[in-house]
This record gives sequence, C-alpha cells and structure tokens, in this order.
Amino acid sequence: MMPPIAVAIPIYLMYRQLGLSDTALGMILLYTAVNVSLAVWLLKGFIDEIPREYEEAAMIDGYTRLQAFRKVVLPQATTGIAATAIFCLIFAWNEYAFAVLLTSGSAQTAPPFIPTIIGEGGQDWPAVAAGTTIFLVPILVFTILLRKQLLRGITFGAVRK
Repeated sequence: MMPPIAVAIPIYLMYRQLGLSDTALGMILLYTAVNVSLAVWLLKGFIDEIPREYEEAAMIDGYTRLQAFRKVVLPQATTGIAATAIFCLIFAWNEYAFAVLLTSGSAQTAPPFIPTIIGEGGQDWPAVAAGTTIFLVPILVFTILLRKQLLRGITFGAVRK
C-alpha cells in the first residue's frame, strides 16, 4: 500500500542484476506485480457482494467448489473483472516513471516516447497530436469492447422483479 515509485531504486538495481532492464519481459513482470495489489483490492469488493448462498446452492446441486466458482460466481463477477481490467490497463499504459527508469530503446513504452517526438528544432504539434492519438486508441478500443459488461454492472439490481 505504497506508491510503486517508492521502490524504484531497488527495482532498478534488481533488474540490472538480472538483465531485465530494457526488456519487454521485465516491463511485463513489473506492471503485473504492481497491478496485483490493485486487482486484488478491487476484485475482493466485487466478490464480497456476491451472496455466498449462490455458491452453496450450486454445491448442493452437485457442483464441486471449483465448478460452482466457475459456473456461478465468475459470471456474477464479470462486471468487476471488466472494471478491474480497465483500471489495471490504464494504470500500466499511463505509467511513466518506471518506463523512463528501466527502458531506453528496445522496450520503451509510449509515455516516455511521446516527448521525444517534440525534437530539438521546435515543437512539431501535428506529430505530437498523432502520437497522443495513437497512444489513446488502444485504451478506447479496450473500454468499448468491455462496455457491455460495465453497463450491465451499473444497472445490475436496479430493476426489481
């Protein structure tokens, strides 16, 4: 429960020692590790809202605990999974400090790359606008693809039968 940048120096030293600096695998591992706490915290809230009786009823019907989780709890939690996926993607996609610290060229992410578009001869605003637009498109597409689950979660339980 502390900001990830607080451990930047130990991570930098560890990555340099392990040879993970400026590698895609290193960035994937780092963003996964940083997002685990956020994902667990968000998903716990969503899972806690699902009544335990649903799982117990499925187990009485003959499902194993894993089957009950997969066929009853997981479909109820799709809204939470979608929201968590969007938050984790946005956090990793927008992260700047680790990207600057741990990459220099081959595994560089978009946030530290966009300022290099500006160049030394002045600001090329069309190039900056194009880079920023390209940077935003994947997040927009991902959010649109998960829109159905998010809207279902907002309206879930709003209508009484």
